Amino acid sequence: MIAIATVSLLWLACAGFGAAALGPAGLLDGRARGERIAVSFAAGTGFFGWVVFFPGIAGWLTAPAVLVLCGAGVLCGVAARRHLLGPDDTPAEPPGRWTGLLIAALLVAVSMDALEAYAPPADADSLAYHFALPKQFALAGAIEFVPRVIDGAAPLLLHMSYAAAYLLGGESALTLWTALTGWMAGGLLYGFARRYLARDWSLAAMLLFMTTPAVLSGAGTGQVETRLAMFCLVGAMAAADAVRSGKAADAMLAGAMAGFYAGTKYMGLLFVASAGAAMLINRARWRMAFTFAVAAAIAGFQWYWWNWLHTGDPVFPALFRLLGLPDSAIWMAAHDRWFRTSYFAIEVPIARDIANFLTFPLFALLDPPPVIEAGRTGFGPLPLLIAPFAAAGLWRFRHHVLRSPLAVAGLIAGGFYLLWFWSGISQRIRHLLPIYPIVLLCLVVLAQRWSARNRTGHILAAAAGLSIAIQIGGQGIQSVNFFRYAAQGESRDAFLMRNLSGYPAVQWINTHLGRNDKVLVTERELVYAIDVPVFLAHSDLQTQVELSPLANDPARFARQVRALGITHFLLARGVDAAGNIATESPKAARIERFANALRHANCLDLAAVFPSRRISSRALTTIGIWPTSTGYGAVYRLRETPCSP
Repeated sequence: MIAIATVSLLWLACAGFGAAALGPAGLLDGRARGERIAVSFAAGTGFFGWVVFFPGIAGWLTAPAVLVLCGAGVLCGVAARRHLLGPDDTPAEPPGRWTGLLIAALLVAVSMDALEAYAPPADADSLAYHFALPKQFALAGAIEFVPRVIDGAAPLLLHMSYAAAYLLGGESALTLWTALTGWMAGGLLYGFARRYLARDWSLAAMLLFMTTPAVLSGAGTGQVETRLAMFCLVGAMAAADAVRSGKAADAMLAGAMAGFYAGTKYMGLLFVASAGAAMLINRARWRMAFTFAVAAAIAGFQWYWWNWLHTGDPVFPALFRLLGLPDSAIWMAAHDRWFRTSYFAIEVPIARDIANFLTFPLFALLDPPPVIEAGRTGFGPLPLLIAPFAAAGLWRFRHHVLRSPLAVAGLIAGGFYLLWFWSGISQRIRHLLPIYPIVLLCLVVLAQRWSARNRTGHILAAAAGLSIAIQIGGQGIQSVNFFRYAAQGESRDAFLMRNLSGYPAVQWINTHLGRNDKVLVTERELVYAIDVPVFLAHSDLQTQVELSPLANDPARFARQVRALGITHFLLARGVDAAGNIATESPKAARIERFANALRHANCLDLAAVFPSRRISSRALTTIGIWPTSTGYGAVYRLRETPCSP
């Protein structure tokens, strides 16, 4: 009940903040009631994360402070209730032929999502930082700088709402909040689709989006892409309204939403650039672009300032070489060169050339390299199935398309894709998810309009139905794991034992160690589950404990871990039943070699050994068609007496 009350309070606060900001500016006028609520919630969620930053850096990130903020949001909602809940002037539409079936399918999809929200978090990225950092901030009562690139020293605007949920309602509120915010992007898509489509096709578009593999993979976790889709949808449509109307308020809303995206993920800078370029289409080009840019800068500046304050680089470490920053404990030139080589070799498997730029969407659907993760976090079969209908519609209605607000939104999505592909950043396809609902809306509208004119609506409906069936089937397989947790009444420990590699070590640490201890771990998915202070010694993303191939000095390693106050090491694999560390294998990690050197120098004592099961696919392991490997992990205690290998 506490979790439900917490999430309800957060929802009302976010919707209230959004309505109070948008209503008096006339930005909710002319919208259907459902669209007003969804747009207000999206804007208010961004503002909530933005404002929590300030008590966070002041050391006031406490439950009373969050309650005061939520109370202010609720009062704003009461004051703006006329804008939020006023009469709905849109014409009523009777249920269509497929309305009941589509609503039933939506309820099934939402129910399976709710099962995931009910279970403890088990997604690796969430456990490594999406949930781990908000938990760390909540326990510390303050935002702490984490000098780890990509997943530490990064924009965290949305994560501040995660910290608020954790502070008020614990883990259950945190997982329920992520589920609810994941659903809201689908609600927004439905609201915008109703401008162009009948109810059934709007419901179908919403269902197709909410059961997209990338959404199913991330919406119920701490991954932010689905929630960023809210910002993209509202921002793109506001930009389209600004281009058409020339109103500064529309440009400000577009800029704020783009800024919230940039404040949550570095890739939001690409959305700022593409949406800002769209402002130049308006007759009042520079005035619109300036208004947009100011709003985006205010909404998104915080975490870039935070990074600059601690590192000298607002987009750490992207500008390390350009700014000529000196070597320090948190980053070094030699490591920077190695990191860039290693990162791009893995994250950018497809060459950046014109042919691949034009064919990447098709290539990613049909035969992608594994690192793109198009199977598990892709966009499903629908884009491929309806692309011919949409292309025909684009040609048939080409003279009308350019005058549609959707043309501006599509241009922004296209600009984002162009910048994303040529920038050389990670090609994991889920990074395109924030703009996918814009693309999906454009595709469905074009395809439906053309098929209605050419009496091929039944073929298009069959393609949509087939996509929905395939995607819900995939969701069903994924949900078996969470259904088992709910139906069998599993404990939290039992669920995590099945789903988290190395969890027995976590149980021992939480039982035997305290807040005065600090554990070095290299398995990122264990960070959130450990309740004592943790240092994640990632070989690529940090240099405080250097574990890259450039590091070859165990004595320096020993000095680094002692400087950080580390008291224990967790090796989740690479040991035998007696706790001996295997280093003869060429695949032995640097941490294993260094830890072994410390053991031989009598710097480490074996504390405990555990069986360790390696789980590579939670869903497939649950239904018994994916093997797991077993081995041993161990916890070692670093002796207090200084010693050197």
